[in-house]
Amino acid sequence: MSPPPVSPTTSTPTNASPPFNKATADAILRASDNVDFRVRRSILAEASCVFEDMLSIPQPPLGAANSDEVKDGLPIIRLSEDSTTLDRLLRLCYPTDDPQIDSLDDLRPVLQAALKYMMQESTSLLRRRLVKLGQAQPLRAFAMACTLELDQEAEDLAPLAHSVHGTFVKELRGLSAGVYYRIIHYLPRTGSKATSGRKPRVSAATISLPAEGSNHVAFLSDTSSPASQHIPPELLGSPISDVIVRTSDRIDLHLHSAILSLTSPVLADLIVGDNSEDSRRSLEPITLPEDSHTLTTLLRHIYPLPRPVPARSLNELKDLLSAAHKYRIVPATQSLRSQLRSFLPGPVDPDAKCERGIKDALRVFAVAQQYGFLEERMAAARTLLRLSSQEVRDRYVEELEDISAEAYFRLLEYHDKCGQAASARVLAHALSFYSANPSSAPPSPVASGMENTSAHVRASKRTNHTHPSPRPSAAWSFPGAWPGGAVTESYDPQALLITHHSHASTCHVLLDDTSSPAWARFRTHSTPRWWIMYLYKVALVLRHRPWARIALEPGLRQRAIARALDCECCRGAFLPGFQEYAESLVREVERAVAKVVLEIS
Repeated sequence: MSPPPVSPTTSTPTNASPPFNKATADAILRASDNVDFRVRRSILAEASCVFEDMLSIPQPPLGAANSDEVKDGLPIIRLSEDSTTLDRLLRLCYPTDDPQIDSLDDLRPVLQAALKYMMQESTSLLRRRLVKLGQAQPLRAFAMACTLELDQEAEDLAPLAHSVHGTFVKELRGLSAGVYYRIIHYLPRTGSKATSGRKPRVSAATISLPAEGSNHVAFLSDTSSPASQHIPPELLGSPISDVIVRTSDRIDLHLHSAILSLTSPVLADLIVGDNSEDSRRSLEPITLPEDSHTLTTLLRHIYPLPRPVPARSLNELKDLLSAAHKYRIVPATQSLRSQLRSFLPGPVDPDAKCERGIKDALRVFAVAQQYGFLEERMAAARTLLRLSSQEVRDRYVEELEDISAEAYFRLLEYHDKCGQAASARVLAHALSFYSANPSSAPPSPVASGMENTSAHVRASKRTNHTHPSPRPSAAWSFPGAWPGGAVTESYDPQALLITHHSHASTCHVLLDDTSSPAWARFRTHSTPRWWIMYLYKVALVLRHRPWARIALEPGLRQRAIARALDCECCRGAFLPGFQEYAESLVREVERAVAKVVLEIS
């Protein structure tokens, strides 16, 4: 039975629907939208120990006048739940038909309230309802179970949530990226030896990592701490200091309240005492949880002292950023933010540093997301394009526990969209080879400025070219590769190669019938196979690893060149401009990827 409609929110309190409007009630629960529920203490006390305590307050004297705390002589207890939620919750306690709850949106507030008021029977019923509704929307139900710390329900829903983790649901905003990472790599429990012991336990707070031996290996960064910097004597024994700060490693820093108050409102609130000599003698140290290295580094940003050296590790930078943010020391935060990019690889970094920077990119992304550093977040996301989508998904860093699952989901989504954009741009480039007017016949080799070499003559005799291929647009002439780009010479593949439907020339062979449907247009035209396969393989790699410089990858480029050298026609016509062509391909892919937006709310 569905609950009767309740009154809309009004400034004047209204009475709830039956059975919560009886004159025999002995207490009133007022919902957040000013709807009064007349209830019996004995029923609620049996259903909830929290309500039992709340309703144990002495009743007002008989005939007490109405006020904000009393109505009709009954005490008013104000609750934060709205009338719809409270109506459903109370019906679970009363000897009436249970409310009909058919959606997760309706279930969540009632379950939250039942947990809050420690209603054991109601909570058990609603938890079973959560699992049942989760069969249709498992990821939403799983996220709700994790947020509400319902371990068993999270465990039960995890297999189904794993199967649909590629979709976005609003409940991910309440989940950590670490939990979402683990649901991506969830391993179902089986009795086989192959997976025995490899299943991560799903818990509500932080689902544990895949067990040792799992295919998904967590990346653990170097946790070695740098040597402590020398503490300036100005911070150890200043004769005019008026506040003492004791670090976690028991170093007393003698500081100045005026400086601290100007730069950190948090530290200003912690300072006690005045500047008198007697007060300094009896001043008790203020103990802070940070060590002397961290605090000294932050103080160097606000004291007239030499600036500290840059952080030597990302772990050190994280600790400094955490303290600077905690104490709201803006100069230190800005300086530390500028150092975050140094842990990302640059275009001319040596291979070792470049590889280290790629590994740190996910950590930098998480740190930047945590503190709202948008530019650094974007730079880290672009660095991760150097990895394949699977490599990004398999990489675990502890910083994922500090950001939302939504941010992590959007990062994975951004990587995938970049792969689509990069691959589509290369495919469009290749397919546009035949975008010209089919009726336009290619000029002869002599007309195009090329000699009628013996190789072309031999190809001509072999092919009896009665059906010339359409001329490509000038935009795709070698070596200029892109519309609007500079074309230094006009290397026209179709004009240089005498082609025909028999495809007798070895360099321009059709793809077979098992090729991708994306290449269907090439089945009716002749084209240099080495060139088409080069673009096809570049597009295939870019789909999952959208780093534009893949087009210059030595393996792909050298294979294409080796095949071109086998053809007498292509050897002199194409190779001189191939490097410039590949570089222009990189620039075009970079422009396509730059248009993709990282959508994080």
